[in-house]
Amino acid sequence: MLISGCVITRNEEPVIDRCLSSLAGLVDELIVVHDGPCEDRTVEIAERHGARVFVRALTGNPEAHRVFAFEQARGEWLLKIDSDEFLSEELRAAVPELVRRSGVNGYQFIWRVWDGERYITEDGPYKLALHRREATHLLGMLQSADVVDGTVERVALQLEHRPLYNNYTPRTILTKWRRWARVHARELTGPYEALPKYNWQGPWDWPWYRPWLNRLAPVLLPAYLGASFVRFLRLGADELPPLANTRAAAFQTCYAALVQLYVIREVYGPRRPGAAVATGR
Repeated sequence: MLISGCVITRNEEPVIDRCLSSLAGLVDELIVVHDGPCEDRTVEIAERHGARVFVRALTGNPEAHRVFAFEQARGEWLLKIDSDEFLSEELRAAVPELVRRSGVNGYQFIWRVWDGERYITEDGPYKLALHRREATHLLGMLQSADVVDGTVERVALQLEHRPLYNNYTPRTILTKWRRWARVHARELTGPYEALPKYNWQGPWDWPWYRPWLNRLAPVLLPAYLGASFVRFLRLGADELPPLANTRAAAFQTCYAALVQLYVIREVYGPRRPGAAVATGR
């Protein structure tokens, strides 16, 4: 097989057909992993598209399920997209030629920011979506990015991203992002060996400073958030207009704040039965 399409989803009936239709006839196999029991027609629609569907235990962590999807894949290339994404016609037409090229192990595509009604950026940011399976490494921790060996190129073709809502609103922070922050904090304070890994080449434990960062989170929080805002501004400076970049950095910093608040809760709050917290050896 040449291309394995990998989609992680959870109750995405309104958009999953659009996503999978954009892959039809392009990928040699379609792998759909559902996070937890399905409560709508998502699984039914995926099966109608001929996907190999896996319904796994609810984790709230798409990266953990992506590790599993990559393990099931048999193609030389992995084409990974989310349920609220789909390939533009131009990108779909270009993929067969891209995967025939030698010397390139991954491709990033334009991933414009959508506010629920329209795109608010033009030429960025970019997102890694197509890469060789054997050159891919992934730590299944929330918000972790794929690491691809060798050459990764940017291609000015669009991976459409059109969720049915605006990702950058206070409401989204207090619902979707807050759920993610809880999961993220539990991973940061839990055992490293519990994190799923794909084609992983290390490290095999938290860096020595992670337990100290967890312990000192209440003290370091103001400085950490200031540094995070500056870091996010720099990351987006080359891809986003100044206003959009500042707004995105502010929301990403809000997410970082939520994660740290939940880290503090994990370290200093009441222990859950059987919970393990990375606070030092």
